Amino acid sequence: IIKVSAISYSLGVLIIIIAFIMMLFAIKELGVNLSPFPRPIKNSNLVTTGIYRFTRHPMYYSLIFISFGVFIIKLSIYYLFLSISLGLIIKFKIALEEQYLNNKFKNYLLYKNEVKY
Repeated sequence: IIKVSAISYSLGVLIIIIAFIMMLFAIKELGVNLSPFPRPIKNSNLVTTGIYRFTRHPMYYSLIFISFGVFIIKLSIYYLFLSISLGLIIKFKIALEEQYLNNKFKNYLLYKNEVKY
């Protein structure tokens, strides 16, 4: 789209680093509840502490931010398309996961209303 500058490169790297740290906190908080699938594992617990007090899906948002950071570094239509595509895929995965979480955990709707994103 436009020429990559030192500022855009640095901004992209900063976004990626912050998103990666956010992902590490999310993984730590989930612990044994971590699963790559939208359906929660059998004996899982609803995690609402740590980073999950501020956002319901920090790992998904981290992936989107990492993708956006790469776009900022590259400033290419191709990476913009990939970032938007990833965002749409994650949006659908979040919707599916939230149905499962709502069915499994009685207090998920309350948590969802308290933590908007």
